[in-house]
Amino acid sequence: MIQTPALTVDTIIEYQQKIVLIRRKNDPFKGNYALPGGFVEVGETMEEAAKREAKEETGLDIEIKELVGIYSDPGRDPRGHTVSACYLAAGSGTLAAGTDAADAVLFAPDQIPKLAFDHDRMIADAFGRFSVRKIGVVRSPVKDFIPGDRWGDVASDVVLETQYTDALDGLDEFSHAVIVFFLHRVAGVVQMKTHPMGRADMPYIGIFALCTPRRPNPIGITVVEIVERDKNRLVVRGLDAIDGTPVLDVKPYMPQGDASVPAWVDRMRGGR
Repeated sequence: MIQTPALTVDTIIEYQQKIVLIRRKNDPFKGNYALPGGFVEVGETMEEAAKREAKEETGLDIEIKELVGIYSDPGRDPRGHTVSACYLAAGSGTLAAGTDAADAVLFAPDQIPKLAFDHDRMIADAFGRFSVRKIGVVRSPVKDFIPGDRWGDVASDVVLETQYTDALDGLDEFSHAVIVFFLHRVAGVVQMKTHPMGRADMPYIGIFALCTPRRPNPIGITVVEIVERDKNRLVVRGLDAIDGTPVLDVKPYMPQGDASVPAWVDRMRGGR
């Protein structure tokens, strides 16, 4: 009788701007985090198996975006030789652990723990082309997002990891800096067009003409006033980022040329 490897699926599920991981209830790797997945049943396609396993283990319905890759190392599963197809998918519904998942948890892409099997490699393959890591964190008195243009007087600290201390040398000679950060708490559906601040008296325009935090990639970029630099800490004013926001980059602000904005921006800034 011919023996062949067992066939499995694993799915990287993006849900609320985070990655869904399960904590395994059974061996192997009992108690470890892993991607949702399992064995393909006779009579179903790989895609059907991925959707079934996702529903059984996380409670989510998924829309498959792409095939990340095929993983066939004979030693990837201590139970025996298994071949897995890994998919990247978007999740919808209510997250809830089920079947052999002890828990279903959301992790930010830059905070993924050590995973079972070769699931670390799968995530690296899926996002490696756009891999970024945080270089620091925002410490702010603001704990939740505040709507509108009310951040101007907010003073906060951009605290970089100590390895980047020397990289700040010379920045305090500038009056302003550009802070690039990851909007780690943003959730909800991304709409391609909307009214600024939800105001019906404002034009109905695309999100790339707005500063809304709900974007295809939840990245914030803000020009701030530099108040003080102390070693790896930069005190700034006007940063529209809540406490705990991951910082991705810091750049000097160098204004160039003349800039103009639509009339509705002046109306909104003037409170009209």
